Amino acid sequence: MAYTRGDGEYFIYNTQGEVISPGIPVEDIPPNTQYVSPNPAEKSNTQKEPSEAASYTAYPNNGPNFSSHHRGWSGSTTSTHISSGKPFLPSSSSDSIRKHLPLGTGGSWVPEIIAVIVSLGALGSIMGVLAKFNGHALPEWPYYITLNAIIAALAAVTTATINISLQNSMSQLKWIRFKEARTRLSQIEAFDEASRGTWGALKLLFTLRGGLLGSFGATVSIIVLLLGPFAQQIATYQTREVESLDGASITRALNYTGALPGNTSSTGFVPILPLKSAVYNGLFAENGRPASALAFECQSGNCTWHPYDTLAVCAQCVDLSPFIQEFCAAGEDAGDCGWQVPQGAKLKDRTEVFSMTSQIPTARGDQPHSSILRLIFMGTEAFDGQPGEIKPWARQCQLSACLQTLKTNISNGVLTEDIVASKTNNTVLDNSDLNDGRDHNVYIISEDGIPYELGIEAMLSMRGWFSSLFANGSASRSDAAYNRTITDNSVVVNLTVGISSGETFFDSDIVTAFYWNYYEYSNGLDRLVNDMATSMTVAFRSFIGAVPVSGRAIYMESYVHVRWGFAVVPIVVVFGAALFLLATMYQSERSTTQIWKSSALAMLFHGLDGGAKNHFGHASSLREQKEQARVTKVQLEESDDGTLLRM
Repeated sequence: MAYTRGDGEYFIYNTQGEVISPGIPVEDIPPNTQYVSPNPAEKSNTQKEPSEAASYTAYPNNGPNFSSHHRGWSGSTTSTHISSGKPFLPSSSSDSIRKHLPLGTGGSWVPEIIAVIVSLGALGSIMGVLAKFNGHALPEWPYYITLNAIIAALAAVTTATINISLQNSMSQLKWIRFKEARTRLSQIEAFDEASRGTWGALKLLFTLRGGLLGSFGATVSIIVLLLGPFAQQIATYQTREVESLDGASITRALNYTGALPGNTSSTGFVPILPLKSAVYNGLFAENGRPASALAFECQSGNCTWHPYDTLAVCAQCVDLSPFIQEFCAAGEDAGDCGWQVPQGAKLKDRTEVFSMTSQIPTARGDQPHSSILRLIFMGTEAFDGQPGEIKPWARQCQLSACLQTLKTNISNGVLTEDIVASKTNNTVLDNSDLNDGRDHNVYIISEDGIPYELGIEAMLSMRGWFSSLFANGSASRSDAAYNRTITDNSVVVNLTVGISSGETFFDSDIVTAFYWNYYEYSNGLDRLVNDMATSMTVAFRSFIGAVPVSGRAIYMESYVHVRWGFAVVPIVVVFGAALFLLATMYQSERSTTQIWKSSALAMLFHGLDGGAKNHFGHASSLREQKEQARVTKVQLEESDDGTLLRM
């Protein structure tokens, strides 16, 4: 091993002229050092020495000097570089590497262009997916993938690709800035931070160091944070009613012929049990839902039907109070007289506080052919009167076979039906001889010409049974009434209802029911008669002749509602990033700046020149270096030896 002893630092080389250990301090060199020349000729002679274990060549700083090709360099200061496989040239500094780098070895904008294209495609996919499903039901995809997941994935792709373009464009902008003019060296760090994240972009924006184009890029870099949240806000999910023609069905009666022969009936026919049950349900259920027994299908729980016709029982009530006349039985004092109406109903005296008179059509046809039953009610205390006040009233209600036009709705599983129109057969027909060869059935023709039929046997069965069920009866308050013989149907109660109170004798439960409804509810008589008619209609619609009517099932459906206003932010971000990239590309081309972008190698290979480095020689800490960078202006220039940041 051979050494050269001198002042300053030494450079040690092997026999091929490669630097092995640069910068050996003088004090580390042992005495009696042999000086070996770096001259190639001398080096080759040294290599011929067989006794030499290893050949090294060292030059001190005061060794041979070479002129610098860069301004600002000091001839007494030499940078140290390690060369790989190249002969060492003592006069070279950091420029020795740059000499071997072509000046045109810049990058390419292809990755950024591809990133922008991908982001535009992802944004277009978001808009396309939203436009496709806007106003439609939520899609059902495999593995429970939701629309939100698709939008989130596309938004993530958009954000990621946009950041590639923004970061590299911002990094390239610093090279453009230093190429176009002398700029404070500290702005390298400002642009570098802006290219790496939001905080750096905020600093660049508010310090106004980036110029117009840099501020625009920083603004886009900040707004890109809102891309994901705003993309998620574009699609909302609302509910609406959707109608389906499946899953909604109810029945209507085209005819009713249910009857059984019976010797106990005055007409020779008795009703079938479902009809009897319907009558009792209408009279005594008092649940406000006389149609609750009607079977229907409504899978959604909410269904509706267009108006349809059905054979039914109609109820009609009229006020007879204006026709009341005082009635006195023969031989009675005027104080014991009662009241009567021309239709044949009466109250015998003041103790008879309520009465029910039934009138069943006879076979001779004394009432319209479709009439089933007529009931006349009278009382001494009016519903709107004062307790104990004598205020006679009378009301007539009639049940008839009819054709009803119904509008049916089911809401939350509860059936409601409204009568849109009704029609009866008011012809009078003699039914005394059913074997006279004529058709005695009751027919009602609808508006579209369809005949609806009530069989004569069914009509006669109802009339015969009603003659006993609705037998004339009354409610009395007198000692004589209480002492009357209690029959199977009569009842004595101490009843307080409405304005009426006191111990009352009722001839039957039917009379009790009508009395109760009259004084308990407004229009109580009409309500009870209508409930009975509706319940009988249900029996008609549940018989063999009933046919189904299809309706519309109403479902609550979640659907996609797009709020296009929230799409402004993703669109602005993507197109802003694309515009920023185009502007950066144009500026790079106009200023002939190499496309180095965020390359760390470019920063290493094309760093500060010697003068700039010496300028920072006294700054021993990072803080001092930053302070010095704020007041030092440099510019990116090209020379014969490469591209450098010069002061």
